[in-house]
Amino acid sequence: MRQNKTIKEGPWFRNPMVWLVIFFPSLAVVAGIATIFIAVNTEDGLVVDDYYKKGLQINQVINHDKMAKDLGLRAFVDTNTQTGEVLVSLSSKMPFELKPEISFKLIHRTRSGLDQVTTLSQIGQSADYRGYIKPPVIKGRWFIQISSEDTWRLKQSFSTKNSENILMNITS
Repeated sequence: MRQNKTIKEGPWFRNPMVWLVIFFPSLAVVAGIATIFIAVNTEDGLVVDDYYKKGLQINQVINHDKMAKDLGLRAFVDTNTQTGEVLVSLSSKMPFELKPEISFKLIHRTRSGLDQVTTLSQIGQSADYRGYIKPPVIKGRWFIQISSEDTWRLKQSFSTKNSENILMNITS
């Protein structure tokens, strides 16, 4: 003999299949709203407005890196994350002209709104330079770029941790 299964009669909200059908589309709507909120409230750090000009300048940038390598430039960078003081000591294998000021850039990998640029001033007649920046507000991967009036450039990545000082030995 065959037994027929009877469908339980009762209110719709007591049936688990109804909740399964409602749950996944509702989850998609909430996730879509959250994605739109994140997209509107964050910065597009990877998009460069003047990408064509940046592309044309690539050969000049390569020459700056080559000049630093030819000179055998090295920089020791000491950044105090509490005060924002930056000390840079330059050295090289070959003699080169020390400028009274050099450019120091702290560049975040993806969020250009956090980038900082400052000018470091020479301390006396030495190869040491001093300046100030705002300490990095977020932890993560950063670049330090040191350059001198479009002649040479040193660049290195680093990661901020829970340390008070950032000590780096940048080589070309």
